[in-house]
Amino acid sequence: MQAFLSGCAAVLAGVIFASAAFADLTEPPQHLVIPLAVEGAAPEEMTETVTSDATVRLERTFLDDFTTFTPGAPPWRHLFDRKYSDDTIERRTLGDNKEEQVYVEPSFTGTGDAPLGLNPYATKDGILRITGSKAPKDALPFLDGYRYISGLLTTEGHFEQQYGFFEARVRVPKGQGIWPAFWMKRAARLAPDGTPNWPPEIDIMEFIGSEPDKYFVTVHWDLAPDNQKSGASYPLLDGTEEFRNFGVLWDENRTVFYLDRVPHHVVETKSNHHVPMFMMLNLALGGKWPGRIFAGALPATFEVDWVAAWQFPQQ
Repeated sequence: MQAFLSGCAAVLAGVIFASAAFADLTEPPQHLVIPLAVEGAAPEEMTETVTSDATVRLERTFLDDFTTFTPGAPPWRHLFDRKYSDDTIERRTLGDNKEEQVYVEPSFTGTGDAPLGLNPYATKDGILRITGSKAPKDALPFLDGYRYISGLLTTEGHFEQQYGFFEARVRVPKGQGIWPAFWMKRAARLAPDGTPNWPPEIDIMEFIGSEPDKYFVTVHWDLAPDNQKSGASYPLLDGTEEFRNFGVLWDENRTVFYLDRVPHHVVETKSNHHVPMFMMLNLALGGKWPGRIFAGALPATFEVDWVAAWQFPQQ
């Protein structure tokens, strides 16, 4: 596929937050046209340019608008690393992040043999609500010391795509220790040589509930010498009050982050990012970054209107 930027001629850059006037942000159209140019300062490590009015047209390849939703049914899974057949606590939390919750769904047995019937998901009027909360007392003996439960959605094994535009329309909760995210990473846990296959990772939106006026975007591309990554934070004035669209446009040359389909940050696509990735949404409770969860912030609900992906016509 040729880069979507060929033939363009003005420097990409900076920050702008007005909604795209030509787009209906409440709907994920079958055919999507979005702007490319980022206004402001020069982008990180980029030399290629595009015109200020350049756009790209894409065709939709994935949509879940949560008209119906059944935990555990395609296109979603609720645990990490599908290549392993076991369902353990370790695959339902991110221990390296020091998260304080377990990601659950009704069939999860924890350390026991019978389903615990824990369901953090609910739908109403086409909105999926993922709720983080204290675990019920009768479930605590089966959660290996974890005291909180929440939800994770991953398309791993059901939908993966290399390049395109990926977007979720969501409303985020606030509060100490609250950590919702929309992100992507490569499916295979191990590279062909047997080494860990993380990164690559693209964090389209991370929100820290104790800092409700901004959100974060990041790309991860190498473990050495110390988790090589590049990211930025951007204003989010009403993300806990209104639904907002968080997206990323990714091709072989660059990765562009969007808020309400307006581009605001661009980085060079890293060398190990030329692989299919799957999408994830989760509501973490506590961790190294947001700090310990404050029980008074619970229950907290991460609301998802829809999740969609589009591909370039050349694909």
